[in-house]
Amino acid sequence: MKNKRIYLFLSLLIILFSMSCNPMKSSVKKGSAKLFETFYLGEKGTQYFIKPISFKDTNKEKISMDFTFIYNEKIHATDSATINFSVYPKKRNGDTLILRINNKEKKSGKVKKLFQDAKQIRFSTKVSLIDLKTFLGSNSKSISFTNEYVPQNSTLRKMRKIHSDIFNN
Repeated sequence: MKNKRIYLFLSLLIILFSMSCNPMKSSVKKGSAKLFETFYLGEKGTQYFIKPISFKDTNKEKISMDFTFIYNEKIHATDSATINFSVYPKKRNGDTLILRINNKEKKSGKVKKLFQDAKQIRFSTKVSLIDLKTFLGSNSKSISFTNEYVPQNSTLRKMRKIHSDIFNN
């Protein structure tokens, strides 16, 4: 019994010591890890992957979107972001995704169908990084893809936090 206690104590001591020696500190602010991931790319900047966020239409049908882009302290006119999105139920199909920001429309590039399964159709498109930044930070926003989808209050809070943590550093 005494040997088990000594073994347990030494194991805990080794674990605590190894955790305190880890020199890697996350640059992501507390709570942001649930919302996005970062990948350092050297001189190119940082690649961001914003985890899926959902919008709903008046019939409670939803669109779930994730965003990927590279950001390096300054946005250039040619910088873009990739939006991958799933439409539930799978009956929706279209060729343009529209971001509505404060009653202004920002159209995406051509929408490409990635795959379809029993529950969803998955699409991909590109938008200007400037438009995505404005979209994430605005108070009045919606998505159009054959239907108009609006964010719920929890989605609005997530988007404000993402905008603040990435673009207001």
